[in-house]
Amino acid sequence: MHSTTLAENVAGQIKKSIIVGEYPVGTQLPNEQVLSEKLNVSRNTVREAVKLLVSKNVLEIERGRGTFVAAIPGLIDDPFGLEFVKPSLLIEDLCQFRSIVEPDVCALAAVNASRQQIEKLGETVERMEEICQLVVSSSVEEYIDEFIDEELKFHELIYKMTHNVIFERMMDIISRSVFINCTELKYRQTFDFAKYAKSHENIYQAILNHDPEAAKKYGGEHGVTFDIIKSSEAQT
Repeated sequence: MHSTTLAENVAGQIKKSIIVGEYPVGTQLPNEQVLSEKLNVSRNTVREAVKLLVSKNVLEIERGRGTFVAAIPGLIDDPFGLEFVKPSLLIEDLCQFRSIVEPDVCALAAVNASRQQIEKLGETVERMEEICQLVVSSSVEEYIDEFIDEELKFHELIYKMTHNVIFERMMDIISRSVFINCTELKYRQTFDFAKYAKSHENIYQAILNHDPEAAKKYGGEHGVTFDIIKSSEAQT
C-alpha cells in the first residue's frame, strides 16, 4: 500500500498556494532555501516536491532563471492518451466530437468574447483572406500550411472566447483534430481556400455581432467539412 511521502505533502502545500493565488500563473516560485524555511523541511525535500509538480505540469523549470507556475497548471500534453488510439478511429471520433461541441462553443464565444479577442480573431480571418489572394493553385503546399496555422489560431481563440475553463483546457484535443484533418492527403488534394476562408469569416461576423444563433449555425456548417473528410476516408 502506498504511503504518502514528505515530499508529496510539501508538493500538496505548494499546489494549494498556487490554487489560492499566492503564486499566480506564470510567476516565479521562491528559491529552495526560502521554501524550505517557510515549509520547515529540508532543501532536498523541497527539491523532490518541485520535481513531482514538474512531472505533473504544475511547475516549469527554466534553466538559469528558476521555477515558474505553468501557464495552465496540471494540464498534460495528452490527457486522454490519444496518441495510442488507432488513427483511423481517432479521426472519425474527433470529427464527431467537434461536430457536437463546436456549434455551442461558437455560440458561447459570441456571448462572452471580449473586444480584444474579437480584434485578434478578425486579424486571423484577414490573414486567411490574404493567403487566398496569394494562391495561384490549390496545390501550393506552403499556402495550405500557412492557412492551417491561421486556422489553429482561429479555433484556439474561439475556445478561449467562451471564458469557460473546461473548454479552454480542451484546446489540445481541438488542435490535434485540426492538425490530423489538415494533414490528410484527401483534404489537401481538395483544399478550397475560398470556401474555408468564407466559413471562418461567417463565424467571425456572427461573433463580432454577438449573435449566438448565427454563430452556432455557422459553427455547425463549418463542421460539415470534417464530416466530408471522415466519409471519404471510410469509403477507401
